[in-house]
Amino acid sequence: MSTGAFLDRFGLRFAAGARAVVGVLMAVAAPFADPPGGMACVAAVAAVLAVWSAVYLSLMRTRPATWVWVADTAFLCGLCLAQPLLVDPVLLVRSLGWVSPIASFAVVALQWHVRPLPGAVAAVLVCASFVIGAAASPEVTVAQALAVGGLWTAVEVALSRLVWLLVRRGGARADQRIARRFEADRAAVLARARRGEQRAHWATVHDTAASTLLMVGLGSVRGDEPWLAGQLRRDVSALHGVPTPAAGVRETVRRVVDGARIPVDVQGDGDLTLPGPAAGALGGALTESLENVVRHAGTDRAEVLLEVDAAAVRVTVRDRGRGFDPETVPPDRFGLARSVRERMALVDGRAVVESVPGRGTEVRLEWPR
Repeated sequence: MSTGAFLDRFGLRFAAGARAVVGVLMAVAAPFADPPGGMACVAAVAAVLAVWSAVYLSLMRTRPATWVWVADTAFLCGLCLAQPLLVDPVLLVRSLGWVSPIASFAVVALQWHVRPLPGAVAAVLVCASFVIGAAASPEVTVAQALAVGGLWTAVEVALSRLVWLLVRRGGARADQRIARRFEADRAAVLARARRGEQRAHWATVHDTAASTLLMVGLGSVRGDEPWLAGQLRRDVSALHGVPTPAAGVRETVRRVVDGARIPVDVQGDGDLTLPGPAAGALGGALTESLENVVRHAGTDRAEVLLEVDAAAVRVTVRDRGRGFDPETVPPDRFGLARSVRERMALVDGRAVVESVPGRGTEVRLEWPR
């Protein structure tokens, strides 16, 4: 539910409830106003007011039918005109009568239920009836009637209409701000998704075609290597966006190790079937880690340790090569940043790189179960 709709519904129920409560309270107070018309007369009117207030509450909790507020306005006008019979003139002049509170509060609450024009017409009719009825009481002048209820009720009506307009305007502005915030959040999510797809594409290009072409350009590949045909097939599939099927951890590690350009010693036990995205990310990150050993470590062997426990899957690549200082890696180097770390991050995993110059490198790939 929008803020504007919530405030509108709350306002309707609040106004109807307050109007009904005041009506019942004034019905209870009516017999104590020394009515000139007698106790029986005022008791009958008070009973009708109490019953009508309860009916009014049930009918005005939502947008009312026209006849409801028209009937209420007519009833209020009748109460106001009958003040010479219902309220002691002394109490009326002292603003202690019981008709004035229900009449003024009813037209004030009505401003929250109807449009400005019918609300203003109802207020004018009730105020005029109040002044006429009060002035008809003995020893009460028109000026006193205006001061007691007529003018002050008009001010209350104007203020009530203003407050209701401000409430509805505030609800509309709140809805606009919420809508803009949702739109900004949606745009941020879409932008983040686009960046993720772009980075995944860059990582795929870096790990496949770019890597293979680099080896060819450096003369590291003669063309008759037994692993080259399989590598090319994997490159083409990756570039065409062929989804990686679900695969076991051991199967994923073995596939990468079999295609590596250096001997790899695999240790560890345990297995777990990985979803396609996780298997693809782990395989790609492992491939790039082993490629980094070939290109930068200055050694011809690597070790891969496989661990599967209740918390996570861990694949660790170790070499005893020259090592490096991770803090000195230029920001434009895509291998560790994009092909390893971001690739694992895209599937809620992580990659931890530890290396010391002269003491080798360790890359730990983790994916939570």
